[in-house]
Amino acid sequence: MGFRGWHGALAAVILAVAACSKGGESGKAPVEDDAVTKAQSLAKQPDLPSRPEVLSAAQAVEAQALREGAGARAVQLHALAAGLIERVFRREHRPEDAKEALDLYRAASQNLAFAGACDAGVRGAHLAGEAARDAGRTYAELYRIERRASRLDAGAACAAVLGDLERLAAFRPPPSVLSAIDQGLIGEGELLLGDAGARVSVVPKIVKLEHWAGDEGARLVVHLDKPARFRVGDEAGPGGRGVRTYVELDGTDLGGDPRDVPMGGIVTRARAESSVSGARVVLDLAGPAYRKVFHLVEPYRVVIDIAKNPPGLMPKGRRPVARVVVDPGHGGTDPGAIGPTGLKEKDVTLDIAHKLAPQLAKRGLQVTLTRDDDRFVTLEERTARANGFGADLFVSIHCNAAEARGRKGIETYVLDTTMTDLSARVAARENATSQAATAELSSILANMRIADQASRSTKLAELLQRAAIASVGAKYTDVTDGGVHTAGFYVLVGARMPAVLFETSYISNPVEEQRLASDEYKGRLVDALVNAVQAYREGR
Repeated sequence: MGFRGWHGALAAVILAVAACSKGGESGKAPVEDDAVTKAQSLAKQPDLPSRPEVLSAAQAVEAQALREGAGARAVQLHALAAGLIERVFRREHRPEDAKEALDLYRAASQNLAFAGACDAGVRGAHLAGEAARDAGRTYAELYRIERRASRLDAGAACAAVLGDLERLAAFRPPPSVLSAIDQGLIGEGELLLGDAGARVSVVPKIVKLEHWAGDEGARLVVHLDKPARFRVGDEAGPGGRGVRTYVELDGTDLGGDPRDVPMGGIVTRARAESSVSGARVVLDLAGPAYRKVFHLVEPYRVVIDIAKNPPGLMPKGRRPVARVVVDPGHGGTDPGAIGPTGLKEKDVTLDIAHKLAPQLAKRGLQVTLTRDDDRFVTLEERTARANGFGADLFVSIHCNAAEARGRKGIETYVLDTTMTDLSARVAARENATSQAATAELSSILANMRIADQASRSTKLAELLQRAAIASVGAKYTDVTDGGVHTAGFYVLVGARMPAVLFETSYISNPVEEQRLASDEYKGRLVDALVNAVQAYREGR
């Protein structure tokens, strides 16, 4: 039940074979196998057996659901697996079980036109709120379902959603959050610009294309002035030669002359051109590859990631950890947070990165910095460089800040769909967006199925947090262990390797600002980073 966000960009002959295979299987009646029968029996039992037995049964059913593809039968199987894991969560209260059940409920509710899909979505919405201990989260998830259902003949099937929304009216999120949900649905094609209540009604326009290319991976970012519905596909090149990935932006203005972008590496060329439905962005690939396409808001952009290898698969001959990308946060026109006496986050993070890189290199690691001087680098470019470099680890270095100057401590973050109020505020500051936009990112990430990647990142984050507290605490006995948190950081989205964001200390705190200005304190942070990478490398 792993990561589903990446899909192969296949040559025409592969696509043809797949199509024939699928066509040959059409007409087969779904078979009730032993795994499904066992799972249905477990679901009826008042008391579940052991955790391994239930999870094994749920995994077997989910495998059957994936084989089914789409349709009412697949909805039933996804929901069956989700229900089993939800019951395990309610018995043992493990967050990972709630996340897995939510993923399965989302898979079941992907197409609300199928019987049972809306019910699965509602169950998932209530579980999301319960796991987050936030009724506002439940409302937001139900609102998303109601908006999606409004465009389909699913209104009657989803009628219960309206009642739930009415009962939760006291927990209705601010309009900015609901607006962000609408914008996200427009981008996903689940809501049209002209739909009642949609807050965007002007034709979107492509503003610019940004690109970064390498042998291992490439990223193209399509900036638009407003949300646009988009569709993704793969095709063979002219005359059946080569492979292409394309994104259709329905109802979108090209915004000027067609753009042609030579890239090199895994993507040889990219271009934006007019199409019958609006605009089209096409990427010519050097060979078969894997793609992931998603959108971000504030500002709205569509991100196209291309990779030579699937997630988690290292090229032949590579050690588990051979390449590390160090990302000094902020820079140039973006100073980051500024301390009471004027110390700038961008200067602290760059200094730590300059001290860290040679220490990692001494241990036989290849190291690259996303910026080596005081200049601005976009959040999308930072991850793109890590992917293009074929990095095995990605560490983004930052200084925390809070309105309350008394807040202090060291914290480490990983990308995930669940956020506390604290982590949401931190993410919004680092993303330079509103908390509404950051909240919307949770739903985007949920569709990307990042659970496997989050698990490996969490391991690195835990090692780093422990190492930092041990290293700094050896001299500064009042150090506060802020712990490991999950949040939606744009700089980590799309990273194909374990990735963490390290908040070294609170630069807004007068005492910690003074420490961050000292070489000794930064040296201890560097020691912690080196020790964490080494521990992860050794499998500790």
